[in-house]
Order: sequence, then C-alpha cells, then structure tokens
Amino acid sequence: MSKQASARERLESYRALITSAAPLADVMVDNEAMHLEISGPEEPEIICSIPPSCPADNRELIRRHIDIPSDLIGMLDAAARRDAQHRREIERLRQELETKGGKPAKDYAAEFAMKCADPAFRQFLIERHDLPHAATEQTAATRLRSVLAIDSRAALNSDPDATSRWRGIVQEFEMWSRGK
Repeated sequence: MSKQASARERLESYRALITSAAPLADVMVDNEAMHLEISGPEEPEIICSIPPSCPADNRELIRRHIDIPSDLIGMLDAAARRDAQHRREIERLRQELETKGGKPAKDYAAEFAMKCADPAFRQFLIERHDLPHAATEQTAATRLRSVLAIDSRAALNSDPDATSRWRGIVQEFEMWSRGK
C-alpha cells in the first residue's frame, strides 16, 4: 500500500499543476457542444467538448477548471498567512505578559520533556546541536541542558534568560521542520 503524500506536498503538486496548465484562450459554442480552446502553435486547439446534455453546473465547473482551484489555493495561502500572523501576535502577547512578571505563558519544562521524546526533535538536535546519532530522550535532555546552560529544566519556567534561549531553540526547530 503506498503512503499518501502530506497535505503540504499535495498542495504544492496542485499548485504546480495549475501553474503549468494552459489557460483557456476561448470558449466556442455550436449546435453540437461547448468547446474549450487553448492557444495552439498556429491556431486555437480544442481541449474539451461539452455536450448540451451536460448539466449547467458541471459545464461551469469544467469551464473554470483552472480558475476555481487557483482561487482556492490563493484562499489557503491567505488563511495560512493570517494564521501565522495571529500566532506571532499571540506569542508576542505571551512574552509581554512574562516580561511584566506574569506567570510563564507555557510550562516550558513540560514542553522540554515532550520535545526530547519527539524523534524529529532529536534528529534536529543531531543535525544542528551535535547530539550523538544514538540519541535517546535522556541524551537529548542532557545535550539540551548543556546548550541552554541550565542545571534543570525547571529553570525554563523561572529564569527569563533560559526561557528566551529555549524559545529560540523551539523556533529554530520549527524552521528546520518546515524545510524538511
């Protein structure tokens, strides 16, 4: 059984397909059918003929076979940009609260433990922070404490400098993950 591509990979393949598809040059209608044409080397070429018996909604979907998915991809891109902007604003507000002496916005010590248990995070540490290849949760935790210059992960919830260094590592991991 073949593994289905990730949503990101599928979206990128759809984007490439839409981008490379030839746009319609014209729509011709005669007694036989509606003909969709693209520009040919010398004259327009019919790529699809839709008989009059085809329901109007189906005919419209076929006629707009490039425009609709292109528009939907644009909507997804806009939503992703808004989501990223909202996440940045939420993080900024959390950090502002912490700076003003509020409790930490997250339990960073717990996040530390969860990240050390994550195989992808350990691979990130191997590639970016000299963690040995035979990484376990314990070796990842030891390496991270060294990188963060802390004696205990509890410092992540009490020392603002350690918290800041930890957030930097997490952001670096997220950027690394997006590049994979």
